[in-house]
Amino acid sequence: MFCTRCGVSHDDAAKFCSQCGAPVGANAYPPPVAYPKLSRPREDRKIGGVCAGFARYLGVDVTLIRLIWVVLAICSGGLGAIAYIVAWIIMPNDPLRLPEPAPHPAGGR
Repeated sequence: MFCTRCGVSHDDAAKFCSQCGAPVGANAYPPPVAYPKLSRPREDRKIGGVCAGFARYLGVDVTLIRLIWVVLAICSGGLGAIAYIVAWIIMPNDPLRLPEPAPHPAGGR
C-alpha cells in the first residue's frame, strides 16, 4: 500500500504514513456526509431548494434533477409545477448553522 500524499510504501496494517502522517488504507478517505432525510438545503437554491434537496437525497447532480423537473412541468400540462409547489410546502428546511462564538481572550473576564 502507498501513501496518497507522499508515495511512501507501507504495510497493509498501517493506518498512518510514517513519512507525512497522512491516513492510509481504509482511513485515507473519510465517509461521505449522509443526509438520511429529504430536506431543502439553505445554500444551493434557485427557487425553493426542492431540486437541490432531491439531488442531495438521491446522490445525483442537481442540474439533472432540475432538467427532469422542467421537462415534467412542460410535458405534463403544469402537473410538475404543482408537484414542485407541494414539495416546497411539505419538505422542511435544513436547520440553521449558527456561527461559532468568538473565543474570549485569556486575560479578559
